[in-house]
Amino acid sequence: MPTPTPLRPAFLCVLLWATAAAAEPLAVRDPNPLTRAAYLPLPATAAPAGGWQLDAQLTWSNTVNLGANAREQLLVDAESTELTLAVTREVGGWQLRASVPVVHRSAGALDGFIDGWHRAFGLPQGDRPNRPRNAYALRYQRAGLAPVDVPGGSSLGDVALEAGHVLVAGPRATLSGWVGLEAPTGSRTALTGNGTWDAASWLALEAQLAPRWTVSGRAGWSHGSGDGLLPLARAVGFGTAALSWRATQSLEAVVQLDAHTPLMRGSDLPFLSEAVELTLGGRYRLRSGAVIEAGVVEDIQVNHSPDVAFVLGFKWAQAR
Repeated sequence: MPTPTPLRPAFLCVLLWATAAAAEPLAVRDPNPLTRAAYLPLPATAAPAGGWQLDAQLTWSNTVNLGANAREQLLVDAESTELTLAVTREVGGWQLRASVPVVHRSAGALDGFIDGWHRAFGLPQGDRPNRPRNAYALRYQRAGLAPVDVPGGSSLGDVALEAGHVLVAGPRATLSGWVGLEAPTGSRTALTGNGTWDAASWLALEAQLAPRWTVSGRAGWSHGSGDGLLPLARAVGFGTAALSWRATQSLEAVVQLDAHTPLMRGSDLPFLSEAVELTLGGRYRLRSGAVIEAGVVEDIQVNHSPDVAFVLGFKWAQAR
């Protein structure tokens, strides 16, 4: 197992830009394939008054993680691609959002790129030298539980229904409250659902620090009522903090931290514990008003989440 290291040079090589009109955090969620059934809401984007917003978010992640102790054995060697489609409608001061995720897991194609990058910059390879390139395995065993061996393939995730309302609005800051429900539409076998309704609530803040600088974030709790194939945590705390710098009217850079408490009960393995991720990215506003956002997500708390993830999003809004 590698030990925590300073920020990887990949962060210094990737800065993608964004629109100043969108100051909310990037749509990042821990893509850990074993705990994907836990409800971690994506950061929300407000639709215009009386209008609609359509979002498409693609997350492409890759990880190799081998772990064992006296009670547990873990083998994760997988690449995950998740597409989330969402629609948001503003009605009477409320933001109403529905999102549908589709998850695909396979051996993937990023292993060679990641191995070469680590060699070029002298970064620790972790468990990668112990696994064949572009292999697939997603297995977990624990004393007292049935072994889990998840096949590759595509599966629908749990559909989320969420609502938000502005609680406090000032000249330089806005505080909103959100609640959400996640419906049992995902697959228990593929670990993309736990077979029950889950709930979450959170506060979201946006504040302008200076003409070109904005800080945004959120903090909340998620409550799960079912386990699926694995004993997921009943209560999970999660939070996001993002700092945005506006370069032009169309371009903005974002540095973001996302964190959550453990997503699984009874495990002593780091990969199933709490996680902290750092994202460098941003957004770009097209002349049409549509927004493209992108970023690179790194596991700065090493071995607690997938090695690397790339996020790419598209947002389109229609006013009343």
